Amino acid sequence: MTLGQRCAGVAAGAATVLALAAGPVTAAVPFKEIGSAGPLTSVAIGNELSCQVAHAGDSVLELFPSSAKPGDCGTFLAVGETLFAPDFANHDGSATGFAGTTTPFSPISQTEVSGQGSATSPLQVTTVAGVGGTGLTVTEKDSYVTGQESYRTDVTVRNTGGGAVSGILYRAGDCFLQESDTGFGFVDDANKAVGCSINANNSPPARIEQWFPITRGNQFMEAGFSEVWRAIAARQPLPNTSRSGESIDNGAGISWSFSVAPGAAATFSHYTTFSPTGVAGPPPAPTPAVRVPSSAFGSRGLLETPSNSRCVSRRFFRIKLRKRYWPVIAAVTVRLPKVTRVLRRRPWGTIVDLRGLPKGRFVVRITALTTTSRTIRGTRTYRTCRGKLRGGRPKL
Repeated sequence: MTLGQRCAGVAAGAATVLALAAGPVTAAVPFKEIGSAGPLTSVAIGNELSCQVAHAGDSVLELFPSSAKPGDCGTFLAVGETLFAPDFANHDGSATGFAGTTTPFSPISQTEVSGQGSATSPLQVTTVAGVGGTGLTVTEKDSYVTGQESYRTDVTVRNTGGGAVSGILYRAGDCFLQESDTGFGFVDDANKAVGCSINANNSPPARIEQWFPITRGNQFMEAGFSEVWRAIAARQPLPNTSRSGESIDNGAGISWSFSVAPGAAATFSHYTTFSPTGVAGPPPAPTPAVRVPSSAFGSRGLLETPSNSRCVSRRFFRIKLRKRYWPVIAAVTVRLPKVTRVLRRRPWGTIVDLRGLPKGRFVVRITALTTTSRTIRGTRTYRTCRGKLRGGRPKL
């Protein structure tokens, strides 16, 4: 559906269009953009808690409107009779009129993008906004680790007033999936996660957008985009429903109920996942950091090898890389008395064969290249105990 068609539908079906921009607006809200090599090449966060995402595999943006940053996506807060929301009326196009009368969050501050894009130093933006006269402030931290198909949002609701405040926090968006404004839905009941999918129930797995809660106790909804906005406008928890089997112009989201005492705060977190292959859920846990050894041999060295403190009677033994170092090694060159072997994959081992050589001393030289281009070198000298041994290959 085009923006013009949506505008007509909202005008016909809603008494108010405060949140609907019927055409391009020249004064779009300010936003910060987390740009990276991808696959999420852009995560745009408005200073009033809206959002938009670009995926490396698509020519248009992932949420409606597919050419505007930010889009129809973001944080909503229902407190009493008021629904606080991003300032959609001043976006460069929006179709959120079915959310009814909303009060925009009041921007307080927004940081520049920080971080290196790693698991220990993600790219991130922190946005702070006021919530009218409720005494609440919202601090939203959006972060992204380069290479992942999810970005993380942590929303902290803080009560600076003199009395307890209860309400409902929503995170929701209008899907524009795989360069199309229609799609199916899917639900992960065990985790109360919900999303839009190119195939019904994401079966077989293919393109998806998903809201996956980290903080438990949430509720969810996937339906027509207008139904999702109406459910939020009702200022009630989302109904735990999905129209997964229907191809519709859809949206989705999750919600949490909260009550915050004076001076206290509550934080709600989730991932928003965009996968062209239907991989749902949180991003995989990062590979634990491996400390690269300083030596090739020894009890803490790169390799497991027989001791060279006494002569070698068998003349035929295995040298192998310790498993904990597999993730950080790119190649190992082993120079043996007879041949040179280059290892580039598991199981990262080779045989030292001293058969057919006279009694004496023989040097094994190792050169290992790590994935960070560091080089580890080492030598180990073995003494043979007897004269030449011949015959078939002995069993290890």
